[in-house]
Amino acid sequence: MIPSPTGLLVCLVLLLIGRSMGSPVLVGLMMSLAFGSTAFAVLPSLGGSSPLIYTLFALILVVRVVCRRDGLNDFAAEFVRHRACLLVLLLIVYVAGTAVILPRLFQGDVGMFDLRQSGGLEVPLAPSTGNITQSGYFVLGGLTCLLLCIELRRPGALAAMELGFVAWVAMNVGLGLLDLLGKLAGAGDVLLPIRTASYALLTDDISVGFYRIAGGHSEASAFATALFPGLVFIMTYWRITQGRLAFALMLLSLGMLMLSTSSTGYACLGAYALWLAISASLFPFRGGPRRSDLVLGGVILVGITVCLGIYLLDDTAFSSVRRLLEEALLNKSQSSSAQERGYANDRSFQVFLDTGGIGIGMGSSRASNWLIAVLSQTGIIGTTLLLILAGLFLRPPPRPAGGDTSALALHESARAAGLWMLVPAIISSGNADPGILFFICLATVLSCRDALAAAPPGLARRAGRLPPVPVGRIANAPH
Repeated sequence: MIPSPTGLLVCLVLLLIGRSMGSPVLVGLMMSLAFGSTAFAVLPSLGGSSPLIYTLFALILVVRVVCRRDGLNDFAAEFVRHRACLLVLLLIVYVAGTAVILPRLFQGDVGMFDLRQSGGLEVPLAPSTGNITQSGYFVLGGLTCLLLCIELRRPGALAAMELGFVAWVAMNVGLGLLDLLGKLAGAGDVLLPIRTASYALLTDDISVGFYRIAGGHSEASAFATALFPGLVFIMTYWRITQGRLAFALMLLSLGMLMLSTSSTGYACLGAYALWLAISASLFPFRGGPRRSDLVLGGVILVGITVCLGIYLLDDTAFSSVRRLLEEALLNKSQSSSAQERGYANDRSFQVFLDTGGIGIGMGSSRASNWLIAVLSQTGIIGTTLLLILAGLFLRPPPRPAGGDTSALALHESARAAGLWMLVPAIISSGNADPGILFFICLATVLSCRDALAAAPPGLARRAGRLPPVPVGRIANAPH
């Protein structure tokens, strides 16, 4: 292992920021997710793999919980408390097993499509370092989920997690703004010194005269994919709490997503906007419109009015924007990269059929659609287990006689982020691993459900008409 001084320095800074906010590990873990191109080390023995800094925070969390005096007892008790944890453990074991067994079982019998190693060419299946790294990331994500469920039962931990989510959104926005300002000032990629991961960097691209914003990630598409669930989280959080900080972060996240020039980001934003419109149109069945829907409608009307005014003064003002949208949305399907990704999806799905629905093992190949990647690598069993976990985000919060409005805000926001993050994954993700954010959101939702169920009566309020909730003021469920 070759440590990265820059990556370790970034980790130290995040730990200090997290300490100032009350939880160096939880808050630091969430903020580290915004650094999608910063590694803390390089592993030559695994083909030069460079684990990102969030893996270091996750490992610290694992060690801290397991090494506690009652850590193993708490770990065992969690399977009794949450049946979903048993499912996560089963999935960890199964995925690790597929990475070891299936590439050897079907070695040479089927082809795999690996953009990283074969330049887009189909090669015979064989065990590779990808089986180790991808299954390792998945196992770490699953363990993080299990141990977060334990950690979030401690007094004040849910409040720290709430701060962590907000800090994650703010860090994504802040890095995006730094990237944009550096390019506008002619300084190029000012975040290049912290991009220590061994990824191909596409951070200086220009699309139809617009700088492509990459933030803390390796390219604009990765930045938009990371920013979108943050936008969903903070918008849901604002709709419940009506907080000013959440509203400001929501507008900034939306602006950064629009400036990213990512077709994946635009597609996700369109799908989410359609869902919001449908939800708002159902106000007659809820007894009246929500205040948050009225505010969002007002913001949209103001934006449309400003754009129309600019267009009336200069009908060529939006010609560059029109060309950008045509390039990102209408012409994207005709590009060579889109055709290559389509071919990868076709071959990956054919591998799923050729193996009789068993799959070829986690990390054996890449696709351009998360669901197809899951099918081709983990087969019917792994796909079913993952979809059951994803289905847990569809469950509404418990509605007892009482309820903690702060825990409700965190529950609904994490639930929305965990569910909607699968949309960009289905559009363009090449890995079967849903990512550590998926497991963090799952653990947060499970823990908030405990807090809501254990809250004293008389606190229930109708979602969407709640008073502002100060960030970090969350009551926790008793042990």
